[in-house]
Order: sequence, then structure tokens, then C-alpha cells
Amino acid sequence: MINILWLAPNFNHYKARFLNHLAKEPKIQLNVMCGTGRKGMGDKMIKADWDFELTELNIDKLKFGTSKVVRKRLKMIFSQFDWIMIPAEKKNLLLFLYILYLKKQHPNIRLFSYNHPLLKSQSKLWKPLNKLLTKLFYSCLDKVVFYTEQSCAWAVNHNLVNKKNAFWANNTLDNNEIDKYYNFKLPPITETRILFLGRLISSKKIDVAIEYFFRLKKHLPNLILEIIGDGPENEIVKQVVKKDDNIIWHGTLVNESEIAPIMERISAVFVPGLSGLSINHALLYGRPYITLSSEDHGPEISYIDNGINGYVLTYHEKDNLQIITKVLNNREHLELLCKNAKLKGKTLSIENWVSQIRNSLFK
Repeated sequence: MINILWLAPNFNHYKARFLNHLAKEPKIQLNVMCGTGRKGMGDKMIKADWDFELTELNIDKLKFGTSKVVRKRLKMIFSQFDWIMIPAEKKNLLLFLYILYLKKQHPNIRLFSYNHPLLKSQSKLWKPLNKLLTKLFYSCLDKVVFYTEQSCAWAVNHNLVNKKNAFWANNTLDNNEIDKYYNFKLPPITETRILFLGRLISSKKIDVAIEYFFRLKKHLPNLILEIIGDGPENEIVKQVVKKDDNIIWHGTLVNESEIAPIMERISAVFVPGLSGLSINHALLYGRPYITLSSEDHGPEISYIDNGINGYVLTYHEKDNLQIITKVLNNREHLELLCKNAKLKGKTLSIENWVSQIRNSLFK
């Protein structure tokens, strides 16, 4: 039996669900210490009778890594665990240094992270330091678990982490929860709908999705755009839904019982901005995922095989519109994309994730 403490400054619904599966493992006792997440950014937590022990602290995600409350609580319970997971992020640097201090007093306790391959910055001033800080984090960890196999290989190849300490577990969603409410079906023939799935923040580009929608309507006049998500850019959506009845805004949805009927009737998911777990969500439902090329996508972008189960568009808007129109108009092509998406989704199951995390820690 190993006792794990999982630090979660942002404890959203998908994280709670996949950690609950890990907590069901017979040889694992899981404890989660969480903050309040990203206030006003479209996140939504869920309450449930979890199989892990949950300690909730009234600390915003941005302040979690510098909070005295977090450090005080951690000091009280540090010696109880075999493994402690801390996300390798710059905002957690002070907390990380404090954990290293505590580890000197308890050398048998081991540390790991579960994260992207490289620390990120919104400010260009930080970017030259990203690689240095990443190597610093990783050199002090006993194991580093990456979100994807590709990102793990990338970090090793770029000498960010020692190969013997590098592992991966496909970041994913709870497909069992999806399977309760959804059996794979091809999109309806009688109508055409696309879905924007994600928080309404600038990096997701809801404004671009709406612009594309209106241009697509010139070729597909009955096209419907559905939107799942909320956040600081919701005013853009509030204004446009008043003008077009073919735009449907659902706000934030976290229960698959509500999401499944929407997924069943759409043809594709289209998020032009930065993409991560929304890719998994589309693939698990057997729907192609379409986005625009960017160097800043999450590692989940590697799940998209261009033209096979979705598209990462790199062309001009005119060419992109032609590709999306083909996806929506060419039934044979759409059905093939959906079937391939579903096949890819099967490789991203929660059972695989639990197995990969377990193997990472027990090796």
C-alpha cells in the first residue's frame, strides 16, 4: 500500500473524476489537497462522495503556491505520505522549494509531478528561463509523469529530464461516465451542427469560432453552432445569441448526462484556439476535432491525426473554410472521421490512465 498526496491548486470536475478511479486501486491510498481553482474563468467544481480523502483550502489557484495556509497544512501532514505530487509550474516554485525543505527532514518521502513537458509563460520576458526552471524542477523530483507519450519523449530528447525518471500517462477524461449516457452513433443526416467546447477565455478564440460559423453559413445556411463553456469572454456569446437563433449557448456543463445529447447531435467539435482535454472529450464521443495550428496547444494535440480523426488547420481562412465545409458536407468523409475518432478515444480510457500512473509509481 502506498499513500499519495496529490496537490491540486485547481480541482476541476475532470480531475476529481479521474483521481477517484486512482483512489479505487487496492494498493493506493489517495489524499487530495486542493484550492478553489480559477475564479471567474469558467471552471466548475462538483461535489460527490469521493473515494479519496479531500482537504479543501480556500485559496485561489494563483495564490496556492505562495500561500502560508498551504505550507502550514502541508507541514502538519507531510510525514504521512510515501509520494507527493506537485504540479511543475512557476507559480508553485515557492511551495516546491518548501517541499524540498520538508523532504530533507523526511528523506524517504518521494516527489513526482504530472504536467506539460515545459514550464510556460504568458510573458515573453520569462521564456528564456523556462528551460532552466524546468530542468531545476525535474532534477529535484524522483519521477516526472507527462501528459502524453510524445511529450515525455520530447522532454527526454531535449535533455530536460533523466530518461530513467521520465514516465507518461495519457491525460484524459472519465470515459466510464460518458458510457453511462452514450452509445456511439454517427451524426444525424437531417441536420448539421458544430460544437465549441471550452472555457470562454481569449486563448480559446470563441470570437474566431463565431466568425467561422457565419462564413460557413454561406455554404451551409442551416448550420447550427452550439457552445458549451463560460468565462470572461461570455459577453461575446451573449450578444451573438440575440442575433442568430442558430447559435445555442449552454454555459458550463460538467455532467455527461447533459453533454451526451449535445455530442450525439453534432458533426464535429471546432475550437480554433488553444486545445487540450477538449480533444479527448471529442474523441471519446467519436467526433472529429478541428482546430487552428499553434505552438502553444496542449500535448493532447498529438492525438489528432490530420485528416484521419480531425484537423489541425494551417492554411489561410479560405482554405480552412473549404476543409471544414468538406467535413460537414461529405457524408462518407464525416463518417470515417467519426469512426476513427472513436477508435482513438478507446486508447485514452481512464483504465489506461490508472494503469499508467500506477506503473509509473511502482516501477
